[in-house]
Amino acid sequence: MSHSPIKIIQRSDLIIKDRQRKKITTPELNELKESILTRGLLQPPVAFELGDGKYLLTVGERRTRAIDLIHKENKFFQCNTQTIAIGELPVLLTDLDTDLQRREAELDENIIREDLTWQERAQALADIHNLRKSQNPTQTFKKTSEEITKKSGANTNRLQTTIRESTIIAEHLDDPAIANARSAAEAHTLILRKEENKALAALARRQQSRMVNPDLIVRQGDLLEIMPILDPDQFDLILGDPPYGIGADSGGFRDRTVVHHNYDDDIDTSRTLQQCILTEGFRLTKPRANIFMFTDIAHWEWLQRVSAQIGWTPFRRPLIWGKSDSEGLAPWGTSGPRLTTEFIFYATKGRKGLLASPIDYQRVNRVPRNERIHAAEKPVELLRKLIECSTLPGDKILDPLCGSGSTLIAAKETQRRAVGIEKDPSYYETAMANVHGEKK
Repeated sequence: MSHSPIKIIQRSDLIIKDRQRKKITTPELNELKESILTRGLLQPPVAFELGDGKYLLTVGERRTRAIDLIHKENKFFQCNTQTIAIGELPVLLTDLDTDLQRREAELDENIIREDLTWQERAQALADIHNLRKSQNPTQTFKKTSEEITKKSGANTNRLQTTIRESTIIAEHLDDPAIANARSAAEAHTLILRKEENKALAALARRQQSRMVNPDLIVRQGDLLEIMPILDPDQFDLILGDPPYGIGADSGGFRDRTVVHHNYDDDIDTSRTLQQCILTEGFRLTKPRANIFMFTDIAHWEWLQRVSAQIGWTPFRRPLIWGKSDSEGLAPWGTSGPRLTTEFIFYATKGRKGLLASPIDYQRVNRVPRNERIHAAEKPVELLRKLIECSTLPGDKILDPLCGSGSTLIAAKETQRRAVGIEKDPSYYETAMANVHGEKK
């Protein structure tokens, strides 16, 4: 591939194909934007001239989008000692005129630079193999790897495996749980696990459909839509774990966690879900019932006030779950403490109260990292303690956000009946597999 000298074009004349539009976080773009403003643009995007004054972006979408932010702020920047005005874009023109050549050039250029994410590399390798296969139906992963390594000198066997896995990963990058993995290896493992859970869930659904009155039911859907249509006065306990509204879906949390929070975790979403659990939960429970809800301390006063207005009698202090003696997020880094506890809201209806009086601090190890399926997964042992102190065998429990099914597993182990609701299709499959399949 050869490049012409830098050419200044109008940003409006640049075309970015949909497949090039990667998920790039705002912090990443802002960091690159500030770097360009401070140091100048060191390497312009690469484009192919289509004719009629239009250009196709080949390499450099992240840089182009950072420049778009600079333009929106009505600022100028430097590129190769030249000042770039608002609306202008410096590019290097490439002479490649086929989709396959451009994809290979994109991979070649980006592999030697730090702006290639594992998602982009997987997509590029998958595209190259699929394009070659479209030209030659007998194309194998081995053949593609040999053709690429002629240029790069990479290990052919390792690249062959990487290409094979990349073609699988590329088909699942629209799944947030896969796209937000921290590496291609982690993404591939998640895909295999999801496929296994899907097969187990299909079997579990067939088994559940044959039951006249199953003791454990997992329903897929949004609790905001399902809870209002359930029959009233049927549950003895609501055991819920809604999002805390602390931005656990943000990049900062992703950098510090192994399993990611692939759901909206803003304060409005959290309050909406908690309100529904309290309001509809009051209607769905028997005249005498209990509710436990995991929450953040920031919601405490609100939960006390709103639950009392609905008719619950809230306990005046939170129960505390001690999940570790050392492992925990440190929101302020080394300038603040690590968080090794979480809070549980408790309230009762009809003054039922608890059947046993547990202490207000429960020390139960969190689910080990290598076993954690859901980012907010609670240990079955802890859920079992909450169930046993508030219900009797045969009683019925509702978990409106059941995740991977831990509450239903605890109900099964303690001879209670339970209904779980899960919106995310992937976690629903996991819950079905865990609750009704062979796995525990």
